[in-house]
Amino acid sequence: MRKTILFFTAAILSACTAEVDDLSPSERETDAASAGIIGGTVDHGDPAVVQIVGNQKDEPATFETCTATLIAPKVLLTAAHCVVNWIYFDYEVQAFLGTDRWVEDGPLVSVKEVHMHPQYDYSNVTLGYDIAVAILDEPLDITPVPYNRTPLTQADVGEPVRLIGFGDDETGWGDVKKHVSTTVHTVQPLRLGFGDANHHTCKGDSGGPALMDVNGVPTIVGVTSYGDAVNGQICTSGWHTPVDRYVEFVDQFVNAP
Repeated sequence: MRKTILFFTAAILSACTAEVDDLSPSERETDAASAGIIGGTVDHGDPAVVQIVGNQKDEPATFETCTATLIAPKVLLTAAHCVVNWIYFDYEVQAFLGTDRWVEDGPLVSVKEVHMHPQYDYSNVTLGYDIAVAILDEPLDITPVPYNRTPLTQADVGEPVRLIGFGDDETGWGDVKKHVSTTVHTVQPLRLGFGDANHHTCKGDSGGPALMDVNGVPTIVGVTSYGDAVNGQICTSGWHTPVDRYVEFVDQFVNAP
């Protein structure tokens, strides 16, 4: 049986940290040889790719995390389903600029507002429009990543792509920035498919970038959206929002004074 699952992480902090904090980094398997999105390695680079964390103010131990990418000094690109609760409920949102939240306290930058595409339907992510931006309180001294304006075609199937995110790996541990190199396997109007059974995105990678070289420059062509669950096994594949379809929505925030 196949189900669709969203790739953000929601948890109760007190329930998830007590036993994990007692583990050494090697026991948590976050070294470059074993960690991955699914099938990848720890990413000590890509400073523009960050984790965004929303804490519910009246229940501070309740949090939701996603991945995002800096596309302008104060603008992060992410997925709409990541920010729905943050828009409609009272959340404090921050961006984590490090690599491993289990061993690093920061740096953290406050998010002052989030905006999801007005046509996003939270009841059915497969309808598209799963794209959003988060506006930071202060600009970052990090080079933004460009986003794609030209639609991918069937000719791009088989081309290399790199996926980055703070989501779960094969061991079930997340909150560490990881990346994996793979290829394009599906190009459709509402979604892009990258990877194979052993190399793809998982929970917590929502909003993260799929990067391809466009004129020799790593460019965001997709934003991690959702995945498939088959026979009770989560993270059997990942699907991504084509950024080129929504440049008008994104541009208004990037070009804002």
